Amino acid sequence: MSDRASSESFESLNVVTENPADRGPRAFTRWPGLLSLALGWTLGPVVALANQQLIYQADMWACGRNARITIHLVPLLCLIVVIGTGMTAYRDWKAVGAGVDDDAADVAARTRFLALGGVVISVFCALVIVAQWAAVFVFAPCMRA
Repeated sequence: MSDRASSESFESLNVVTENPADRGPRAFTRWPGLLSLALGWTLGPVVALANQQLIYQADMWACGRNARITIHLVPLLCLIVVIGTGMTAYRDWKAVGAGVDDDAADVAARTRFLALGGVVISVFCALVIVAQWAAVFVFAPCMRA
């Protein structure tokens, strides 16, 4: 194996293991950076919807076992995931300049837009999870219509 092939494979491994935000705007043209940006847009809504479904499922379980406190674990864990997603999107936004300037049609402008959108979506999804969690405080697990 030549030195060049060895250094190329080592560089490819670095792309997988390092933080995309540490490499600047060019890092967001490869899959780890693109995945980081995509998670900001997709993971929050998926977790908010999963939170609603899991609350319904945990409600039936808690009703049968008289374990009201366990229902609060689902929204807590979902809120932690969404906050982590928002922090990742914020880190990506800071990595490319933390501005809202979009005059240039380059990788940095696209990355700023996607990262800032991920922050906004994560905040909205966190509010949705908190609203769903409020219903858990109001209604008892065995309450039926």
